[in-house]
Amino acid sequence: MDGSLQFIERAGVMLEMIGMPRISGRVLGALLCAPPGGHTAAELSTRLQSSRAGVGTGLKHLTLMGLIEHAPNPGERADRFRMRQGAWATLTEQGNRKLETFVKLADEGLAALPPGGNPGPLREMAAFYRLWLELFPGVLNQWHQLESGSGHQANGIPPTGRAAGLQEDTP
Repeated sequence: MDGSLQFIERAGVMLEMIGMPRISGRVLGALLCAPPGGHTAAELSTRLQSSRAGVGTGLKHLTLMGLIEHAPNPGERADRFRMRQGAWATLTEQGNRKLETFVKLADEGLAALPPGGNPGPLREMAAFYRLWLELFPGVLNQWHQLESGSGHQANGIPPTGRAAGLQEDTP
């Protein structure tokens, strides 16, 4: 099995471990390795040796999550799909909005805590997510600065490591 197919299968297993359908992870893995023009559903079905219906489910799921987008190709009738620029920041921003519910839940739990109940776990939960939500906007701003900076490669992908202004570990 070539390296990209191993990666695709690993993506499927990893995303399945976090509650997503395995086919969505496999489609994501294939699109992460796709050429700049993306793939059609038929190409993905062939590449993944999966049914068109399964691939369609994965494509729909990833599109709704904001990770992928249609990539029209003039003169071609079939829809193409590719990774969406800025997908990871968008996904994380959506996740942060969901994390706000954990802060609210912790606050509700503290208000409803019966006499003798241990407030420790609820306080920890609230403190952790409040800190995360306080720090994340700065991380996101830093990412957007890096993304819009002059360090882009020709393919539009920001460089990593020192080229992106990030600290690297040195032995």
